[in-house]
Amino acid sequence: MAEVKNAFLKSKMNKDLDARLVPSGEYRDAQNIQISKSEGDDVGALENVLGNSSVVNFTTKAGYNVGDCIGYFVDEFNSIVYLFFTDYTDPRTLGQSIYSTTAKNSIFSYDINGDITTKLIEGAFLNFSKDRPILSVNLFCCTDYFEQLK
Repeated sequence: MAEVKNAFLKSKMNKDLDARLVPSGEYRDAQNIQISKSEGDDVGALENVLGNSSVVNFTTKAGYNVGDCIGYFVDEFNSIVYLFFTDYTDPRTLGQSIYSTTAKNSIFSYDINGDITTKLIEGAFLNFSKDRPILSVNLFCCTDYFEQLK
């Protein structure tokens, strides 16, 4: 069977048409792309990026089994990734969550530029569970607090 190769010169996503009807230079879905954020003529243009690779093993860096990652947040401006870990699975009964005082819950930050892993907080009081992933995170910045850490 012949192999189909397309060059996506238009950089246009067209999800309205059936995959068989999409014109040459357009596409329905994409992976490993980035949308340009420049202010020049090529604003909004797509460019290829490298695929994902494992950067750090948190079990080794943390010195103990951190459990499973149930969520993350990427701070692109500071090149820091925040990760949420737990080893607890909630055995909910009748729809009620059960709190565990022995759960290992933790939040780590990983500085991509400096290759620095920091445990921010740890404790059962975080009340994380493997079957309740963290899907949305808000980052609040307090400059006074960060100045005290330096």
